[in-house]
Amino acid sequence: MNKLPVGYTTTGQIDKMKEFIGKLAEENAAEVKVNYILDWLIKFDIKQVNNETIDQIVGLAEIAEDKSKIALIDLLRLVVLDEQQAEYIFTYHWNLIDICVIGYVEAQDLKDKEAKVMHNYHLASFKLLTNAYQTKNGRRHMQDFAKGTQLVEFCIKSLSSCN
Repeated sequence: MNKLPVGYTTTGQIDKMKEFIGKLAEENAAEVKVNYILDWLIKFDIKQVNNETIDQIVGLAEIAEDKSKIALIDLLRLVVLDEQQAEYIFTYHWNLIDICVIGYVEAQDLKDKEAKVMHNYHLASFKLLTNAYQTKNGRRHMQDFAKGTQLVEFCIKSLSSCN
């Protein structure tokens, strides 16, 4: 039985994501390398994201803000469903998860009902971490004591907000 990713994404949503990330990459080409992202967006095959493209997605996510960062975290939510990609992300890009996902969300007031962008960011982050458990490699990394402790703290903050 095939599992659908948490927050299943429709073809229309994929098309919007593809267009949004393409524009974002082009706008930031002077600041970060995006050549692999732009090439990959042409075919937009989630199962065929190579490590160089992941590196550039992460680089773009590190400088992105608000809706742009949400879109990139949402893209990584889908990418992490592949065993090899999950292994690569959690081995080489844990800092993104640590700082931009877990740390950033933990530093926010999730009970502020007016903070719509933050709530969307929180939801995308929660879905990314949830999807990590859909792969053997993701589960293995998240069961590491330090990473697991961060995940539990994230969940406590996340679930206590329930906004």
